Amino acid sequence: MLDVADDGADDDLDGLPLLDLDPGPLAGCVGAVGCLGDDALDARGPVNQVADSAALTDAGQPIRFTPHDFRRLFSTDIVGAGLPLHIAATLLGHLSLETTRGYTAVFPDQVLTAHQHFIERRRTKRPAGELRPATDTEWTEFENHFLLRKVALGDCHRPYGTPCVHEHACTRCPFLVVDPAQLGRVEDMTVNAQARLVEARERNWLGEVSALEQSLEHLHRRQREMTSKLQQSV
Repeated sequence: MLDVADDGADDDLDGLPLLDLDPGPLAGCVGAVGCLGDDALDARGPVNQVADSAALTDAGQPIRFTPHDFRRLFSTDIVGAGLPLHIAATLLGHLSLETTRGYTAVFPDQVLTAHQHFIERRRTKRPAGELRPATDTEWTEFENHFLLRKVALGDCHRPYGTPCVHEHACTRCPFLVVDPAQLGRVEDMTVNAQARLVEARERNWLGEVSALEQSLEHLHRRQREMTSKLQQSV
């Protein structure tokens, strides 16, 4: 109940309402868990009544809320609003960020929005000169990079502005995305490499033997990749 201080003992408190914390039904309660069993004191009762009134169901069963559900909703809301995950973890009392990630539901639109905000923040920090329009020479160079990605066995997916580190030995390059239509070409290359390997062994060209053995390993791997793609397309 509310009482009013009127004894004049403290001018700053005179006339202000004071809370009379009468324990009432909470008297003798040894822990929060034991006290929350009564719907009169537990928010679950009214909330579940509202859920029943709204006919909220999950897989055909009435939805039942628990205090832990609201803890998860709270964590999802604060992280979705932009609070860093490590701060949310501190608020929730988690020792591990992985625990907080398990509490937090991240939706596709939130991921896109967060990414857009990240890009906008990065743009504000970039030097103004980097935002100038590309010159004709720069644009031509950019287009040519992608035109030169087409090779005999497929497409080269190396990053823009980087050189070919394998000196155009495409069968060895992890950036090569093979074209299944070129399977016959790879088979011809394999037959040729095998014939050269036989000659190298006969002539004791040990350096050539080692190089050809590695080439054959990569050719066999490319054959498997192309065969797999052909089977998937059927």
